[in-house]
Amino acid sequence: MVEWKIDWITLTVRDWNSCEAMMPALLGELMAGTVVPGRHPSGARGWYGRACFIGCWDNGMLIYQASGSWAHAIARKLDRLLPETGRSVARIDVQATLAVHDADAIIRTTVPSRRYKSTLIQSVYESGATLYVGAPSSDARLRLYNKSAESGEYPEGGGEWLRAELQLRNRYADRMYAAYLGGAVGGTALEFVRRMGDNNLYRLLRDNTSNTAEAPYWDEDEDLDWVTRRIHWLVHCVVPALRKLVLHDPDTRREVGIALARIMDYDGADGCQTDGQAG
Repeated sequence: MVEWKIDWITLTVRDWNSCEAMMPALLGELMAGTVVPGRHPSGARGWYGRACFIGCWDNGMLIYQASGSWAHAIARKLDRLLPETGRSVARIDVQATLAVHDADAIIRTTVPSRRYKSTLIQSVYESGATLYVGAPSSDARLRLYNKSAESGEYPEGGGEWLRAELQLRNRYADRMYAAYLGGAVGGTALEFVRRMGDNNLYRLLRDNTSNTAEAPYWDEDEDLDWVTRRIHWLVHCVVPALRKLVLHDPDTRREVGIALARIMDYDGADGCQTDGQAG
């Protein structure tokens, strides 16, 4: 099983001048490796650490950026240390990497949604296919690529590493960060994959994703209402997980049956069980 992880985060805070006294503490808490002064490509002045940057623009806005494993390690601490008022996630990337027999074959046969501009890059005589779903300027972009061909690393049991990566900006980035803080990053990432890719890719990632216990975060302005979205999550994430559990062993099968019986015995309308007994 694989876990969706944060691979990049860019976060800003407006009106940082009022919180400037916090900067020494942030340098100690949020920076990795040796910290040196520097200037960000966007023009902000600040400090670079290993795979991270913190600084301010002339307008008084703070920027913090981290990539790779440090981005995942620091993501929750950012919520604790940076003020929520005026805070926004400008970009967040999440990725899942799983072992497959032939990564290029999966990439070449994935049929993306027609709603998105898509590009397939494939060398003629070499392995290493990459599929982009969504334009580079889009707020949501899916990248599917052969990680083994890129890195030269392969699973111990054979095959290749397939990586699915979502690059999200603006409201999608804020949504994904909230999903991460709420323990729903896996389910939310799968919702993006379902809308941008095809059923085969969605099912492959769903069946191999470990962190889907919480319902995905989705804005109320989307095309499905709250109940419909939860039913979809129940049918496509919870039920497959329960199916795996009941096939594990007789004891697990019995426990799942007991849990389902208790749920079906519960009358949600008045908060009591149908037989009048306390739960």
